[in-house]
Amino acid sequence: MKSVGLLILLLCNFGMCLGQTTGEQMSIEWKRGEDIPLPRGGYFAAWQNGGLWLAGGSYWKDGKKLWTNEASFYDPKLNKWSAGKPLPKAFGYGVTAMIGKDIFLLGGVDGNGLANTDVYRLRKGSWDKIGESPAAFIFPAYATVGGKIYVFGGSSNPADVTTAAKDVWIYDTRANKWSSGPDIPGGPRQIFSAAAVGTDIYVFGGITQKAGETPRNLDDAYRFSTKTNTWTGIKKMPIAMRAFWAGADGKFVYLLGGYSEAGLDTVYRYSPKSDKYELISKLPQPLMDTKFIFADGTFYGASGEDKLASRFKGIVIGHVRHEQK
Repeated sequence: MKSVGLLILLLCNFGMCLGQTTGEQMSIEWKRGEDIPLPRGGYFAAWQNGGLWLAGGSYWKDGKKLWTNEASFYDPKLNKWSAGKPLPKAFGYGVTAMIGKDIFLLGGVDGNGLANTDVYRLRKGSWDKIGESPAAFIFPAYATVGGKIYVFGGSSNPADVTTAAKDVWIYDTRANKWSSGPDIPGGPRQIFSAAAVGTDIYVFGGITQKAGETPRNLDDAYRFSTKTNTWTGIKKMPIAMRAFWAGADGKFVYLLGGYSEAGLDTVYRYSPKSDKYELISKLPQPLMDTKFIFADGTFYGASGEDKLASRFKGIVIGHVRHEQK
């Protein structure tokens, strides 16, 4: 009997008593890396060759908004930035997709307000124009599943939210062909984000505006099945927001930073299984339009906006920690 009692005591110490359940608590431990040589927003970003690749976008100098084709590469092992192959032209605010070892750039806009409809591919260090997109994708949401790139909404005019779309376009990178999908259920939107978990894509928030009305941040969210090409509504976000980033780790979706009535430093975790959100972390500071690329259990978020007409010069690195409750 004494041995049985000792076993029960040990099990209780590990949270395994009858009537108790074990659970996992998640947190993100943040640190800051070396500042980026040219802080910018609206850039293209991907994980390539064991580091963060970042290119294009806009920056501020002497009160003027300027555009760049500069590419930068962050090596997490060395905590150093180096220069990469420049873009074919200076533009940003479009779609970045990593398919295999290739990087695809779709949509976006340049410093003259001209929409880009060229499709570019970076392969073995060389940029090539391989086609054209069927629409202007400015401030869209996007995600990849298999060899296909899914583009949601966006705008045709970066200065006019009323031009936002509710379209869904699908680019098959292997066949180099476009097809259309069913419209986003919640209507037109831009400056929002999406992430894939398995063959489903989760689309969140953004901003919309009807003619004659004021712009309105959105809190609605949806699941798009790439198998059936159908939409399903999911639980609304904890807060209506735009200019945040949705990143997935294969199981959960994380909503990082963004803007509501002010800049946000929040990190929410969405569980597709339970259809629930949980506030699991705070960023070192509020960040908007920062792309947080997930790799090897860590989020890498470089540059973006820290306040109006300003660019964040740093990179924040968040290691995801799993602990038993």
